[in-house]
Amino acid sequence: MARDQERRAEGSSRGLLERGFFDGFAWSIPVAFAPAIAAFRFEQGDVLYRDRAAYDPLEGRIPRGLRAIQVLHPARTGRSALSDSDGDRRLSSWQSEINVDLIDLASGRHDSRVISQGQLLTTLWRGDEGWLEPGRGEPPLPLPARVVHQRLEQARAAFDARQRTKRGVRFLFVVDLASDASRIKARNIEDALGEAGDLESIELPLDEAGIEEAEHFLPTVVVRALLVPGRTSGEILPILRMSLYGGRSDEEATSADSEEGSTVSDRFSIGRHGLLEEIG
Repeated sequence: MARDQERRAEGSSRGLLERGFFDGFAWSIPVAFAPAIAAFRFEQGDVLYRDRAAYDPLEGRIPRGLRAIQVLHPARTGRSALSDSDGDRRLSSWQSEINVDLIDLASGRHDSRVISQGQLLTTLWRGDEGWLEPGRGEPPLPLPARVVHQRLEQARAAFDARQRTKRGVRFLFVVDLASDASRIKARNIEDALGEAGDLESIELPLDEAGIEEAEHFLPTVVVRALLVPGRTSGEILPILRMSLYGGRSDEEATSADSEEGSTVSDRFSIGRHGLLEEIG
């Protein structure tokens, strides 16, 4: 229990679920909208508020300036998350049309307009409501999380300065908190390594982690470090392999990676998922 509390205090996705809102957005975005962010698709009936307090029942006189955005179209469907490799689908979803109602909660005034999903998400992210103007150009597509993976070495110094563990093994990897698959994978890795020792978990937003062009990634993309004191990479590697490959044999695991363009090296296979290194 103490270890779980320590993980949450360091900013894991467990803590995110307890807080109930994503960090890094100008508007207050509940974690319930994770599928909408992951798919670049808000749908009919979604209502978003700039102020967190507006999600609670409003009683008495509504303060001036409280605003909401209600999505009128597209119709609600089963949203499917986009993977980093879905380049065309990401762009298509980002540029797809959405009909929204801008609502002044105090006066009750409504203003309907047709914009793109990207314009809506950029407004929620950056806070610039000029993106809600139909005539404004399309905002740039956020960089995919796989680019952060390619830059993980840039995060070493930031975690060196924050970690309490001075000798052992550290695994750095990327988590997209809006992606169910990414969160589940991260939780499985953390649970597996937690059985190997007194695990230290640290999570940093990209700017604090020292990742170049951090402002071009959605704030749901973060870097996490898991540290196991007193262990070697040789001891941790089989645990990670078991977590990542679901108990498949070494031959099956390396074969799976080879089919996706990796070498037959175990360490290179782990390199597809994060940066494993000994410290101290």
